[in-house]
Amino acid sequence: MSLKRRIILNVASNWASMFVTAVAGLIVVPFILTKVGSTGYGVWALLAYGLAYPQLLEAAFALSINRFVAFYRQDTKQLNAFVSASFVIMIVLSIVTIAAAVAVSFFLSDLFRAITPEFQRSAQITCILVGVTLAMQMLQSTHSGALRGYEYYTRSNAVLIVASILRVAMIIGFLMFWKSIVAIQVAYVISMALAAIATFIVAHYSIDGLKINLKLINRAVLRELWIYTYHSIARSGSTIIMFNTLTLLVGWKGTAQDVMVYDIGFKFPNLIRSLLGGIQNVFLPVVTNLKANGQVEAVKSIVKRMTQMCFILTLIVIIPLIILAEPLLRFWIRKDFSDNLVVVMNILTISSLPDGLFGLWLPVLVGVGHLRWLTRMSVGGAIAAIAMTFVLMLGFVSVPMAPSISLLVTMWIYRGIWLPLYGIKKLEIGLAEYFKDSMAKSMVASVVSFVVAFGLQYFLTEYKFHFLIQAFTITALVTAIFAVVAARQETGELFSRVIKTLQRGKECRS
Repeated sequence: MSLKRRIILNVASNWASMFVTAVAGLIVVPFILTKVGSTGYGVWALLAYGLAYPQLLEAAFALSINRFVAFYRQDTKQLNAFVSASFVIMIVLSIVTIAAAVAVSFFLSDLFRAITPEFQRSAQITCILVGVTLAMQMLQSTHSGALRGYEYYTRSNAVLIVASILRVAMIIGFLMFWKSIVAIQVAYVISMALAAIATFIVAHYSIDGLKINLKLINRAVLRELWIYTYHSIARSGSTIIMFNTLTLLVGWKGTAQDVMVYDIGFKFPNLIRSLLGGIQNVFLPVVTNLKANGQVEAVKSIVKRMTQMCFILTLIVIIPLIILAEPLLRFWIRKDFSDNLVVVMNILTISSLPDGLFGLWLPVLVGVGHLRWLTRMSVGGAIAAIAMTFVLMLGFVSVPMAPSISLLVTMWIYRGIWLPLYGIKKLEIGLAEYFKDSMAKSMVASVVSFVVAFGLQYFLTEYKFHFLIQAFTITALVTAIFAVVAARQETGELFSRVIKTLQRGKECRS
């Protein structure tokens, strides 16, 4: 399979997985709110997303194994050595995670104002179950990373899609008879355990010679794994720590209602991050292989081309989301909500823009080996966001608004300005050349589409069109403007291929 087709297939499977997972989460939100109330939802969100610090280890080791498997594809012994070492470490860390969750569960009501006395007992049990869920996720990470290192994204993502669908079905089923936040987390535990088992089986079936062999683990393997994973922990983990800590700060300073506002406001921006991440993360093994073969020009070409595509895809999603924020929330939640929620959601949406526009540089720079400054800036950005939130929570803005503003400022400075400039410098791409080839047309299209879409939304609202009609019309309009202004050549090529395919089909029938 050609490199282009492989990238398209992997991106498509990543998108399918991210989309199904995100939509599954969106589906259950109004159901959970109906069954356990906004306070119950806030308590559950605080625990499920605020205490997920072990995810930094899962993400870091998955990225490390992804890279090492991609690098040692032709050396089964070395491949198995790194996979075995990672798996054993994950087992140990999973046990520690569960033990830590049990210990923390006894102090929850003293730590967080958002956990009211009526939810104290169920919060303790949920906290322990969150630890078990994270442990299962960590056990899955090694073999998931191995599959992605071999570029078997479709197989890895198939497991995640099935697990997400199963989780939604179980949450709805459990809450029909058991209206408790514990029921929600039980569904997460079961689905994640099944996903871990399935990923293990699929990896051993897909990769020839893959096995866990403790005899292959030695000091050199552990040292090399730790050196790379250390940077991954600091780089990827700092982002996870930042998001989790900001959630905990909302629960510490505010009420369960504040946690609910912040979490719901984060849902759609997080969907954008996930969908764009599904494209961007595919390029880590690709860039690693190209760099290993000395194909630096190919890396530059991929960066410029995919930056343009990321610009188009990100703005096509974000512009309608900003314009339709209020009617979208009313259609989705179907409950009364404060104006604060709309503002929080819009701020968080704008803060997700840098991830979509320039997030491609992260896997690219990791793949070519520029790690040190990525790590330093990621850690610095996380510290800055947490410190800024502390300051804003002194009374300058509302509690859920504080982390939203902090993320907006931090993400734009780090990923929206520094990251692309650093990447351009390291790959020796001309700034003017990069702007012209990757950004200029998309920026023009974004201004035009925002102005036109805003006017159209005012007209559709004035005449009381249904939200789905508004959403479809505005999204179609924005897409058409970007197709004409920013992707004219690609759109023309696509239409030509469609016409040729139809003509060939007609000739075959005749």
